[in-house]
Amino acid sequence: MTGYVSGITANEIKQNGNLRRLVGLQIGKAGLEKTLDESLRGIVGEERIEVNSRGKPVRFISDRAPKQGSDSQLTIDIDIQSYAVDRLKQGNSEQVDLSDSAVQEAITKNDELKAHINIGETMILKDSKSRYIPPETGTVVLMDVETGGVVAMVSSPAYDPNLFAGRLSNRAWQNINEHPRVPLLNRVVAGLYSPGSTFKMAVYAAALEAGVISSDTSYICNGFFEFGDRNFYCWQENGHGKVDGRQAVAQSCDVYFYQIALKTGIDRIQNMANRMGLGIITDIGIPGEKLGIIPNRQWKKNNRGTVWTPGETVIAGIGQGFVLTTPIQLAVMAARIGNGRKAVKAKLLSEHAKNSDEFQSLNISSAVLKEIQRSMRSVVAGGRGTARNYDIEGYGMAGKTGTVQVKRISKAERDEGIIDNTDRRWKDRDHALFVAYAPYEKPKYAISVVVEHGGSGSSMAAPIASDILKFALDRQSI
Repeated sequence: MTGYVSGITANEIKQNGNLRRLVGLQIGKAGLEKTLDESLRGIVGEERIEVNSRGKPVRFISDRAPKQGSDSQLTIDIDIQSYAVDRLKQGNSEQVDLSDSAVQEAITKNDELKAHINIGETMILKDSKSRYIPPETGTVVLMDVETGGVVAMVSSPAYDPNLFAGRLSNRAWQNINEHPRVPLLNRVVAGLYSPGSTFKMAVYAAALEAGVISSDTSYICNGFFEFGDRNFYCWQENGHGKVDGRQAVAQSCDVYFYQIALKTGIDRIQNMANRMGLGIITDIGIPGEKLGIIPNRQWKKNNRGTVWTPGETVIAGIGQGFVLTTPIQLAVMAARIGNGRKAVKAKLLSEHAKNSDEFQSLNISSAVLKEIQRSMRSVVAGGRGTARNYDIEGYGMAGKTGTVQVKRISKAERDEGIIDNTDRRWKDRDHALFVAYAPYEKPKYAISVVVEHGGSGSSMAAPIASDILKFALDRQSI
């Protein structure tokens, strides 16, 4: 997020006439250090004097007084940020003592553990099967639902920016650049993920707004939806039975959303998703932010040269297929739903996060938003909600789980007895997602959590989000 500073190169001087190669002068190269470089750095003083052949001054020509750079204060709360970093990295595993001989032996035998130690990581974990593993990989974004101020922003694994301030050794650069989990990638703004079932709020809202369903509309889920010449399956193999919209969100019934997506159409879904903040650049001030993809018919024609098909609408209805979002967009979506009135935008500078009056109307009817909010509450507070074990006592939380399949479990794997995510190689496991806001009655914070190859949104991402929200709300109340 903050990026790093380093010495000026000849090419940078050529591109920016205001820069001078001076001893010790460094400029921002990445993150906010790059975005805010000019204002933080100020202007270097300069004095021009004519000298003779012996170097003795003979004539004063001109001078320019130095100008001190300005300070910028971030919206980040360092205590919440620190807690969020540790909570995400730990996941559901137990932190172990690095000095333990068994841990040291595991590190020497495991290239993945060794790679983390080589970039300065000090946390090694033991999972539920007593295996030594690296910290979890993923992101956390915590936002104020009124001001848009980003209170915590985590991308894991990270790297020590101080390494770039001096002369970076070839080995240190190799450790970072060739790390298998790509610490140089700021996943918050540049990580692209299928949103999975967290996208269902946009689909449900679009269907309600279009009038193709009401909150009472029910479908029967037998575990699959037959369309054309193929079956589209629900995650619940035996089906959910008869469910209405709120129950479908709470239990994350795929079959329900396959059908309402078809009735609504991809163009309406895209329009609603955009209003919720998905597929829209936040301009938060960090270079390299990705747009993501919220497709529609025209997008398919422009980018693939073919027409959109109904089967692609079915898949988009559960947030997969072409659909890609960034974690910060998911947090914006949760903040806008929690706010319920304004199209909240993410802000990283305190001076930009003071006036919420600048936000435009969300332009979604209060009736539709109320139904979305109640449905998200059912995810946590409902008897069959997918995050029913992680409500926040004393506050109440509304949320939505998401589990995105990365690779199907093959027949060969099943024959070997591999039927669970935790038995698979890390890179083959599902991604775990969760978005939420709290308190439910008077929302203060919204959050998005993505745990790469974390397995399940309900068992991995939801407890992380719940704990971080509780920590932030307790801190606010104190």
